[in-house]
Amino acid sequence: MNKIQRIAAPVREQVEQHLRAAIETGDLPPGARLIERELCESFGVSRPLVREALRRLESDGLAVSLPVGGMCVTRLSLDDALEIYAVRKELEGLAAAEFTLHATEDERARLKTIVGDLHAALDAGGGRPLIDAKNAFYSIMARGSGNAFLAGVLSNMHGRIRLLRGTSLSTPGRSALMVAELAEIADAILARDPVRARVLAETHVANAMAATRTSLSAEDVGDTEPAGAARIA
Repeated sequence: MNKIQRIAAPVREQVEQHLRAAIETGDLPPGARLIERELCESFGVSRPLVREALRRLESDGLAVSLPVGGMCVTRLSLDDALEIYAVRKELEGLAAAEFTLHATEDERARLKTIVGDLHAALDAGGGRPLIDAKNAFYSIMARGSGNAFLAGVLSNMHGRIRLLRGTSLSTPGRSALMVAELAEIADAILARDPVRARVLAETHVANAMAATRTSLSAEDVGDTEPAGAARIA
């Protein structure tokens, strides 16, 4: 793993971003222990910086403190996941419809660019660039909805949604299907069809929910002991 570069963004923020990305891509799976000493060595930073980054992850629901000390990546139950997806389906369907009706031309152009980024990232093998492009898609759709409250609620849910993305995308073939689904949503938006955009957005979340259900059910069957420490590739 590359050392943290001391550039524009604060070092603590860079550590936090790397950890968030590792959780979303599944490099740090649910239950993986977050050992400060190992993270310090991996990133080449001080323990206080790692500790602060972990606190931020905990506040967003991405990490939890262990009874024996230390922290691990949050492990959501299937019931937790289904509840989150039920809410996300309604909100993202609404965001897609509202974006269709209220987005500026610049926001529509940005959405089209992001779809190109999604295809390019998938062709390059996925990983963090694909996650970044996917997050950018959801972000512009929320901002362009013209509903600040809706955008705020989706932003507050983002931590838990990140946990679910890593799980859903671990299903074979899901990444390619995800890109195709988002491209379809964008096509409906750019065609100014709010009804179709909403239906496609809801279908996209339903498909992600099905992938997560399969993945979490398999984990429940095969999980006989807590996950150990995980390194970030």
